[in-house]
Amino acid sequence: MSSSSGETRGDSVQLASKSDVGRVRQANEDSCETWRFDDGAHLLVVADGMGGHRGGAKASQTAIRAIAETFGGGADGRAADTLVEAVTTANERIFRLAQEDPELEGMGTTVVAFHLDARRRGTVAHVGDSRAYRYRNGRLEPLTTDHSVVAEMQRRGLLSADEAAVHPRRNEILRSVGVLPDVDVEVADVEVVGGDRFVLCSDGLSGVVKDDEIAALVQTKSPADAVDALIDLANERGGPDNITVQILAIPAGESEGDPEATAPVELTNVGIEAIETRRRRRARARQIGTVLGIAAATVAAWMIWQSTRSPSRDAAAAPAPIESPTPAPSPDDRFEREAPAPRKGIPREGASR
Repeated sequence: MSSSSGETRGDSVQLASKSDVGRVRQANEDSCETWRFDDGAHLLVVADGMGGHRGGAKASQTAIRAIAETFGGGADGRAADTLVEAVTTANERIFRLAQEDPELEGMGTTVVAFHLDARRRGTVAHVGDSRAYRYRNGRLEPLTTDHSVVAEMQRRGLLSADEAAVHPRRNEILRSVGVLPDVDVEVADVEVVGGDRFVLCSDGLSGVVKDDEIAALVQTKSPADAVDALIDLANERGGPDNITVQILAIPAGESEGDPEATAPVELTNVGIEAIETRRRRRARARQIGTVLGIAAATVAAWMIWQSTRSPSRDAAAAPAPIESPTPAPSPDDRFEREAPAPRKGIPREGASR
């Protein structure tokens, strides 16, 4: 088993991982690690500690070490079972440390982990509000659901997404690792195909950078460059919390095609000008072809209309023939013609004005 906090390219799978203190906090309570196992499997873990400068960092680091020791040379059984065992072990260790040292009382951490086995089967596990995403063909899909107060309010229909983003309780989580003697770990299998990219992050990123902005940078950059760009963007937004980002990229086989074939919506939100020059040229050529096609069809339709105009329309356009003089009216006709018309503007009796 080997670990890395930068970028690795094991078996063509690209990994990148980085953590930053942000612009407000004095210390980094986040911890992260990536591993490449001898059997070809990969593991990514992000932990966001809580409980003060000392307690938060201690909790997140303890979680990372416990998970690494549990996996050892890889997952002997089901990855889902090993992940649950690893996070449960981390919970027991953190809780025991807090009981032994009064200064660490109440410390805990979030955990999100993604395991990719040698057969490219994925498993995700999490506790708290650190997140995992899958990017595929222009779409960033959340693989985890926050265990937080505002997320639960959203699920119950009490808050919209926009309201949740600014809610005063948005940083309160409902589950954590190490605060209580037991922990409920949420785990799920994840479909993996060539071209997929998986993103793990703490809420220092997801709290200030939108999903479509994450998608735009993951799509257009290498994993290492995307990690740097996402952290820079979070810091540009104020960097109110520690920021940790990990990306794992699956190579696209010939059968999978181009994983960047579909661009996410509103790429301009993060100032990305282009996907590739050739795509812009293709799009421009399609637009020009469409305009020329419409123009040609319009001209053809006009020419057909001109050639099939009916005689009645031509006759209607010709000058009207001179009519014979109208015969003199009879006395009765004259009376009807000379009868006075009703005067406008004078109300009738009994009508309102």
